[in-house]
Amino acid sequence: MKVTTSIDKTGITHDLAATGDTDGDGNPVQDKDTRTGKNTGKPESELRAAARRKGLNLKELAHLMGVSYRYLCQVSNGHRPWSPMMQERALAVLGEVPGQGVVYRQGGVVQGGESTYIRERARERGLTLRQVADRTGLTYGYVTQVARGERCLSPAAQSRMESVLEAPVKIEAARPADIDPQVLWERMDAHGWSQNETARRAGISAGHLSQIMNGQRIPSGDVLRRLYEVLFAPSAAELVAPVELKVMAWKKDGRQGVVVKGAGGPHSGNQPGGGTVRIGGRVPWGARVQYAYTTGYDSHGRVSVNHIVDEQGCAAMLKPGKPEGV
Repeated sequence: MKVTTSIDKTGITHDLAATGDTDGDGNPVQDKDTRTGKNTGKPESELRAAARRKGLNLKELAHLMGVSYRYLCQVSNGHRPWSPMMQERALAVLGEVPGQGVVYRQGGVVQGGESTYIRERARERGLTLRQVADRTGLTYGYVTQVARGERCLSPAAQSRMESVLEAPVKIEAARPADIDPQVLWERMDAHGWSQNETARRAGISAGHLSQIMNGQRIPSGDVLRRLYEVLFAPSAAELVAPVELKVMAWKKDGRQGVVVKGAGGPHSGNQPGGGTVRIGGRVPWGARVQYAYTTGYDSHGRVSVNHIVDEQGCAAMLKPGKPEGV
């Protein structure tokens, strides 16, 4: 049995046994650290990793370099040397001449019982992994395997997933972020709703919401999205907009508030509706904006809302998560 030894960036030595299973570059698929016995993720060649950074797979790279895919695989695995001509072509396409051999791109296979970064990032966006799969056009099984480090993403699939998650893809364990009940209570108070009424509007049971508020249950991305859409919609008080209103919620050093500004107040001189509205003072310097939007009336006389700052999304209801093992 032929054995290939490689050293990753952490200095850990890995023995790659040629069991007959290979990846797309012909690399042997063996993903255990022989020192610890733990899974370390799927291996890939340095050349393939460099191509991935350019959004290319190895076949596309071979086409751009004007060589056969088989020949490039042999160079990638170190079975053939870099010739001066090949180095020039690689430099022209990739901007570098990668090393030869195997490296570990992924952070390792996530063990059972641990959540993953991709799952938790999706949750912050109000999505389940199945919804991520639907939006990326990938299968649910493939997405879950990628999230756990059991499969490598193609450049195209990685680009689609990062677009949906609005963040780089990371293959690592992650601890689910806890709900921040204070934020939920504040938004319920803003609307004047009870816990039961909030649960009814979100389409979940009162017991389910009670468990979430008490930290006894971790809400899914779908439940977080429903709560966010209900609670973070402008309240009746925030929508008292004669003509145009700007609403901004802020938080700083344990303090928080909502500033409301607008045109078209009760009167200005002899012009009804020509005054201004200002409630809540000013936003302190260095405060963190929670959300901001403007409201007014559309051509049909209906109130319209335009969110200016909505970057946090469902994450506004979560406490910052901690790395796994902390």
